[in-house]
Amino acid sequence: MKFNVKDKEVNINPASLRQIHELEQQIGSLADLGEKAPFDTIVKVLSVALPATENEVTVDWLLDNCSMEDVKVLNEMVAHFLGASSLEQK
Repeated sequence: MKFNVKDKEVNINPASLRQIHELEQQIGSLADLGEKAPFDTIVKVLSVALPATENEVTVDWLLDNCSMEDVKVLNEMVAHFLGASSLEQK
């Protein structure tokens, strides 16, 4: 799915089971994230989600170029990566 962040288009693919497993080893259960996830958790998830895509956008680019106004789209990217957005649509 494509997301617009600043002037960039970012394609995020759903996570593989391996990526989910690795993230849960780092940050604990992903089922408890919700909208109130600590910002550090969002960054950790995006650090896994972004290298799996062919984007010029990296976590460093996000940290340098985004503001709190952009957190909503970052949360949407995380939700799509983790499959939460598809669960909400059902």
